[in-house]
Amino acid sequence: MDGSDWIFQQDNAPIHRAKVNLAWFKSKKINVLLWPSSSPDLNPIENLWGILARKVYARGKQFRTKEQLKTTITKSWEEISIEQLRALVESMPERIFEVIKLNGAKTKYRYFFLWRLCTFFFMWPYIYAPPKWR
Repeated sequence: MDGSDWIFQQDNAPIHRAKVNLAWFKSKKINVLLWPSSSPDLNPIENLWGILARKVYARGKQFRTKEQLKTTITKSWEEISIEQLRALVESMPERIFEVIKLNGAKTKYRYFFLWRLCTFFFMWPYIYAPPKWR
């Protein structure tokens, strides 16, 4: 079975456009969907990571071990409902319409992503620092 009936979507980051990667897709006959780079507003998965992060770090939760973090991530992932996933998928027409309407300018979805990204990098030292550094 070749991948000729498959379409692969990625965020068009430079590493994804590397010749070796594109050659691999071509060799497997997998079509790569043309997608604008730096477009988190068109990737509902970015919002899913935000949902997961809010569950994992709810009420300022801190982790002393990687195992505690892994356990909480797994539990939090299992708590994400089908309805939440469906809502993200069903938001795609509105997302696309917003991007077209704004001629590619930032949408409300991108601002949410940027807020989540800033929050993540602010919290990074506290999440991954060994306990003796806290």
